[in-house]
Amino acid sequence: MKTCRSPLWAILALGSGVSLTFATPAAAAAAVSSGPFNKIWTVALSQYNQAAETGESLTQLSNGTIVVGGNDANLQNYCSTRKNPLRGGAWLVATTPGSGGNVWQNLYSTCATAAQTTSAVSRTADGGLILAGGDFDNPACGNGCGWFAKLGASGSIAWQHDLIGASSAGAGAIQPTSDGGYIAVGNESPTSAGILEGLVMKITSTGSLQWTQSYSESNTSFPGAFSGGNFTFESVQQTPDGGYITSGVADAKFSTGYANVLVVMKLDASGTAQWTTVYYGANWDSGAAGDSPYPIFQTPDGGYIVSGTVQGSAYPFERLFFLLKLDAGGNIIWQKGYGGSNSGYDVSSETGGAYATSDGGYVLAGESDIFLQAATGWIVKTDASGNILWQKTYTGLTSGGGNVINGIIQTSDGGYAAAGDSWTASPTYGGPGLWLVRTDSQGNVGTCSCAQNTSTTPQPLDLGLHQASFARGPSGLSFSGVNIKAKATSVTPTTIYP
Repeated sequence: MKTCRSPLWAILALGSGVSLTFATPAAAAAAVSSGPFNKIWTVALSQYNQAAETGESLTQLSNGTIVVGGNDANLQNYCSTRKNPLRGGAWLVATTPGSGGNVWQNLYSTCATAAQTTSAVSRTADGGLILAGGDFDNPACGNGCGWFAKLGASGSIAWQHDLIGASSAGAGAIQPTSDGGYIAVGNESPTSAGILEGLVMKITSTGSLQWTQSYSESNTSFPGAFSGGNFTFESVQQTPDGGYITSGVADAKFSTGYANVLVVMKLDASGTAQWTTVYYGANWDSGAAGDSPYPIFQTPDGGYIVSGTVQGSAYPFERLFFLLKLDAGGNIIWQKGYGGSNSGYDVSSETGGAYATSDGGYVLAGESDIFLQAATGWIVKTDASGNILWQKTYTGLTSGGGNVINGIIQTSDGGYAAAGDSWTASPTYGGPGLWLVRTDSQGNVGTCSCAQNTSTTPQPLDLGLHQASFARGPSGLSFSGVNIKAKATSVTPTTIYP
């Protein structure tokens, strides 16, 4: 469940903050036919009740189906009655990989005014998927419960639970584990004071909450830390030793003001920290404000790659994609930033995270406003050393209305699928709409002019490593029953033509 940041997060945030989720590669049994497409699913009821759909995360099932997990705030035709005109909820759209044709669509909702949300979806070994999101229609949580659901390949609910026991608690990332269960990370606010603590959750294969661990910031957590600062985990992956590698962002206060710092924590199999490091520099703060999950994963050499957004520590607070290569102990091997400014007209506001590709390199995706003077989807493909192989912008309904990529995966045929939001200032459409782009291995969408080459070069960064220690404490959280319903929908997408 995505939770609101403390006001400290907003002090340095002059650009738009956009989330991006990370999913493990889809290892389908056989490659599926490629067929690049660019489609947007929208429901605009009127100029006064415009489109309100988003794509937050995506995954590819073992049968090749691409599933986008997102949200909808106005699918009222599937919830409402004349006596109860409520609407919206978590929305999943499943498509064929070759053409984007409909496989299934489901709205998951109590029909209480979009009270359910999706944060992340990941494929599971049984051919289905696991979902982490939020439930804001449960009085047991004052500011929202985490909602976890195991879904079959057709979107049917196998089990579901709300996470209760705190003012708010939930996950922004979830991944299957080798024992058939799941590991999830996010944050909790134990009291109504709203201070965020990092939260790690282990869930069994049958949907029981096996254990939880919380971590809080104090004055001694790292240089620049302070008691009452917010800390949240953003990404997690199981490591070969049975433990986990996690990344997150913590509040900091420096002589230049409040900032955010990137945190990397290595956990053992019980969720206990083995080592913790934070990263920031004199010129770059390593965690820009917003909901970027800072994906982290282990590399074949035993080290790690972590990515996301860095933000300049001084005006105009330029923001860049970044790749940070670490050794097995968290020491920096190399670091690179991607983006820039547009001749002084507009400062970049990239928000992105990396996905490991089958060739040993990485693909980063998010958004930038340096190319078209408006937010546009941006994908950068690099080799294993962070050198750029290709880079492109992607537009949806309009080139200037705003298009943001929130998640990207490599598909089983070597291409890519990216999901996000697309919107325009049209009085009859508005936005956003749920956006899904399917490309070939070089980022092309057929002959569609919606994909355009860009030209930027990697920039040096000055992130430094600092040892850290967050206080581990008990988390009195538990799962409770919930009965959120799945309702089939039938929204026809708009295809973006050349």
